[in-house]
Amino acid sequence: MKIDNLVNCLKDIIMRADIPISNCRPEDGIRFMSPPPNAPVPGIVFAGTLSEWRMLCENELVHSQCTYLVCTNGETFLPVLPENRECNIFILNASVKTTLHKLTSLLMRKSVFSDADQSVLYTDFWHSVMDGAMEDREQVMLSLHQFPYLMHTHVACIVVTSDTQGLDPLQIQEIQSALHGFFPETNLFRYNKEWIILFSQEKDTSVELDISYSEFSRLLERYSLCAGISYACQLPERYRTMYLTASASIKLGKTLKVDPYVKRIYSYCQYNPYYLIRLAAQKFKEIHNTDNLVYLAHPDVIRLYYYDLENKNTLLDVLEAYLTNAQNPTLTARALYMHRNTVSNKLNKIEEVLGHKPFDEQNHFLILLSCMIVRYLRSRKEITEFFPL
Repeated sequence: MKIDNLVNCLKDIIMRADIPISNCRPEDGIRFMSPPPNAPVPGIVFAGTLSEWRMLCENELVHSQCTYLVCTNGETFLPVLPENRECNIFILNASVKTTLHKLTSLLMRKSVFSDADQSVLYTDFWHSVMDGAMEDREQVMLSLHQFPYLMHTHVACIVVTSDTQGLDPLQIQEIQSALHGFFPETNLFRYNKEWIILFSQEKDTSVELDISYSEFSRLLERYSLCAGISYACQLPERYRTMYLTASASIKLGKTLKVDPYVKRIYSYCQYNPYYLIRLAAQKFKEIHNTDNLVYLAHPDVIRLYYYDLENKNTLLDVLEAYLTNAQNPTLTARALYMHRNTVSNKLNKIEEVLGHKPFDEQNHFLILLSCMIVRYLRSRKEITEFFPL
């Protein structure tokens, strides 16, 4: 909440105010000054009597980046304020009870107003983004400045979907509250039966966002949710692309049966190659009048597929895992839940079937990409339609 809202709420009882901090968070609850608080998170609001405030000052327990409401209850003596402070201090001519009553009324009014107002704001904005009507940077920035929370330089789109069909309103509200708790001061909203989270940070990132992936995974598990995460981007006019890649990551991971590195979190960095294959498949069909991508795959991979099909083996899966795990047999065995010796035997069998080793440094990427192409094909149709017996 902007500190101006708090000033307007308390203006008729303010005797003195020192306000170096522009934001506060009464929405998270008002804390009492007694018993003395431990070091709180920035933005917390404390309320207490004049004697309690003196006790905090004497014991040097006044924390920076917080807001203190000192209730004098009619006393005319004003306290000495601590030096070199970086916190908001309001000296109020009212009791603690009266102050809390005013704040409760403010929060109730703000909640009723802001939820409806923010919902319309987010929905209109995202509808324009998905329709392609929000591709001018100045236009997007103008809309973002109206958002409740500041958008930092690097933004990633996180799409959260539910495994459960037909969530009731109470479930939706509970999930929304949990997401807000994990992503504080973040613009997030529900749109077309999924949650859109525009997570932003100042810190540059190549892959991972500045969040706890393990804690986020546990939250998703608790509510039977999945999340797709796009790359972080500095171009607000590309939010539609960020959404499409995040959403596609969930669908590709589930359809291709490629488990995410972190449970229930489908990061685009992991599924990027499959997304490129999907785009190539669409263009391939347009040009060649067929969706048979066999001609895009290396012949060695096709030969291994035929061998697996005829002999009920899994050589191609082993080859793909081996290349994915940097040709490390131990990591490959762990990924496939196989014994290391089993992996070694299958690698030897691959060389025997092909008559040579297919995974040298020169063609590592091409062979791995070809394995992914075959996996993509197998996820869409019966493979025999592409590879007849």
